[in-house]
Amino acid sequence: MRKVELYFIINLGAIISLFAIEGELRLYMQRQDDILKNVANDKLETLIELNNVESNYEDPDYYRLFFDVEGQYESGSIKFEPSFKTSRVEVDGDTVLVDDSYIWELDSVEVEPYTDDGSENRYVAKVKLNSVEENYLNQPFDVELGVKFIPDIDTVTYNIWSEAFGDYKVTDKLLKIINKEVSREGSFTISRKFDTPMTLIYMDGMQSEFFVLFDKKKYTVLRGLNWEIPFSVGGVNTDKDFTVDLGSGKDLVKKMIKGLPRTVLKGMGRNNGTIEVIGLRTKDKKSSLASTKVVVVDPAYSSPEEENETYVDEKFVFDSRIKDVDRDRISVKVSGTAMGAKVYNSYRAQFTPKKEGELKLETFVDGVAVRNLVHNMTVKKVPPPKLTFKRLGKRTNTILLTVTTYGNKNGKNVVAPLSGVFGRLEEEQKEKRVGNRSVVKYSFEMDEPQSGFTTTIKIKVIDKYKKQTVSDNEFEYYDN
Repeated sequence: MRKVELYFIINLGAIISLFAIEGELRLYMQRQDDILKNVANDKLETLIELNNVESNYEDPDYYRLFFDVEGQYESGSIKFEPSFKTSRVEVDGDTVLVDDSYIWELDSVEVEPYTDDGSENRYVAKVKLNSVEENYLNQPFDVELGVKFIPDIDTVTYNIWSEAFGDYKVTDKLLKIINKEVSREGSFTISRKFDTPMTLIYMDGMQSEFFVLFDKKKYTVLRGLNWEIPFSVGGVNTDKDFTVDLGSGKDLVKKMIKGLPRTVLKGMGRNNGTIEVIGLRTKDKKSSLASTKVVVVDPAYSSPEEENETYVDEKFVFDSRIKDVDRDRISVKVSGTAMGAKVYNSYRAQFTPKKEGELKLETFVDGVAVRNLVHNMTVKKVPPPKLTFKRLGKRTNTILLTVTTYGNKNGKNVVAPLSGVFGRLEEEQKEKRVGNRSVVKYSFEMDEPQSGFTTTIKIKVIDKYKKQTVSDNEFEYYDN
């Protein structure tokens, strides 16, 4: 009887220990998921960028804020939640009181695609001016934009993440977490706060407040290229009603073009520094001071071209947008042995080479060639499919196969194992287009060799262009 009780106590202790281990394991797994959720959020934050932000006051009925949205998202999935906030204003007779402890927000901001200039990813936020109380029209608004989108992560990003994590399985788990989040919420949301406050109208005319105001606290300019930085002048009627001088940054500014409501500074990207302008209204000697920083950077493409080859009779589109440069200032020159020289007065150069050879793609800003922004390419006939193999882990017989096909409309048609494969190919990554090629990934187990220590793997791939490749690779087989 005592033995039974003792065994019961021992088994009960083992069961309790097992529950404790399972609880700790569950907690550990939960921590892993929480870490991956944080990583997923951080990674998704980098998928969307807002560029070329520009206020526009030409429409008398609307204030318009233009911006480009660039990134990896499903077409048609993007939506916006704009927020324009400022301090509350109260009027007491002729006195305007600003209460910084309370925030007032516009409730009539609309965001819609802007296609008048042929852009595919440009948007405009519109505020109907007659819907805003008069006291708030000349108030500085802090602008924040909530962006809802469904991520569409391309193969390049997938590979970069996999290399960073050291294992494509971690990336796959990350993608599952992202897809689960999107399925539950309908989309993923990020928030972008604009660098500087916006005013809904220009304050021209002899108003109570005289001001000079830069649009941004910091301007990024390109090394070696001319730049223009405007600032606003308000509270005066004509150029004669005010003067403006440089308090600092005289070594940065080559020329000042006085104007109303915008005065323009011109210079060249050589040195970093701070520009300070001092405005004086001649009528009452009221002054205003504004400053901004100039940061010189080396020119860089917004979307660096990954491809260094294209194919005969295949259309190729080169995107030469430059970070911190208005796209309307950009042009491209294409030259080389594969086609005659041609200049495209756009940031997009679209061409179809008719013969093999070399191409040189030069980028210009305001008609001036940008040093270091030259992309060289080779034009060749469409090659057959490429097969690459990678062992998944040390002393494992599991292989990852990557099939790459070439051409704008190409893809895999047949992927057939001929020998050396045990079972079937499991699709690990669906076929994705990357530039002018398509990539699909499979995993499989090597077949045990009938003799010796190596397995010969033969897999035939036929693409949609009827080109084919048969692999002939040997791998050591591990008898675990």
